[in-house]
Amino acid sequence: MFGSIGNYAERKQLLSDSLEIWRERGDDDRAARTLERLSDANRMLRLYDEGVQRADEGLEVYERLGDTVGQANCLNTLAWLLCDSGQLDAAEEAGSHAIDLLPEEGNQFLVCQCYGSLGDIYYAKDMTEKAIHHYGIALRIAFSFNWHAEVFWNHHNLARLFSDQDRFDDANAHIEHAKSHTVNNVYHLGRAMELQAEIWYGQHRLEHARSEALRAAEVFEKLGAAQDLERCRQFVRTIDSGEE
Repeated sequence: MFGSIGNYAERKQLLSDSLEIWRERGDDDRAARTLERLSDANRMLRLYDEGVQRADEGLEVYERLGDTVGQANCLNTLAWLLCDSGQLDAAEEAGSHAIDLLPEEGNQFLVCQCYGSLGDIYYAKDMTEKAIHHYGIALRIAFSFNWHAEVFWNHHNLARLFSDQDRFDDANAHIEHAKSHTVNNVYHLGRAMELQAEIWYGQHRLEHARSEALRAAEVFEKLGAAQDLERCRQFVRTIDSGEE
């Protein structure tokens, strides 16, 4: 729940407490799952070295258990961590290995996430066509299973990609699609508002951008999502500086 509203510090603390419990009970499978989630919480807090360490620990346990799906899950989280920390070649290798480990049938949710993470990696590597291709695969899988959160994030990331290229019509189309899949997830709505503000800022629609950024900041403040709130406030300051 804390992860879904952007409160990653609380999420990390709960997962750390859970990890101690599973280790005390000798439950390796649940300990490995908790390590993977803990590595992701560290990623969202930008504690990349700690996140990589936790992912490696989880991967080691899954390898010992012979659980290839668990290994793929850890590798996918590791790929995101390496991408966010700028280690793009290593991230691509981890993400590709994750997909190779997965069986042809089943585990479609993880397959969807792996293609989405590779989309992020190719986007970071300025390999635009490959990024669009991988986001597209993730979207097709997510649509077929009606996974709103996955549809949201892939449209969100495509909107960001097109906005960075000043392809604002495409960016606006994708952010509208993203908004339609927030499905009462207030945090997702806040993130969509924030990106919409950035797109409008890129189009020099400063008044609209400022208003939307303030709305997003209000959402993050109510949710206690401190990191997102500070990012939004900084963006509003940037807009105000541009207006002066």
